[in-house]
Amino acid sequence: MDDKIKGRVVMILSVVALIFFILWLGALKELSRQKRLAVDKAALSMELEEKNAKLEKEKADLSGELKSTQTQLSGEKAAHEITKKILSQEQVAENALKVELERVTRVNEKLENNSQEVLDVKKE
Repeated sequence: MDDKIKGRVVMILSVVALIFFILWLGALKELSRQKRLAVDKAALSMELEEKNAKLEKEKADLSGELKSTQTQLSGEKAAHEITKKILSQEQVAENALKVELERVTRVNEKLENNSQEVLDVKKE
């Protein structure tokens, strides 16, 4: 009977050992999966940080470019305003010259008419 009990105990211990071995293999597999997930997560995190750093640099570059363009635009606006003022002044001067030219033309015509009259009077 002792052999029978010993056989059963050995059988039960073998089944328990087999169950523990299977559980141990499952735990190893889960540990391997968790390590792989951690490595993947770390790689993804590094990749995202690199992309973030790249985007921050691009943002800073674009911000500098924007400031430069705004400064250039301000300069061009000032130059445009100066050009508009000069054009306005030149248009005023042109109008004054046109008025003066018309006046001189009228005076010239009167002088020509007068000189023609004088010549006509002398001929008579």
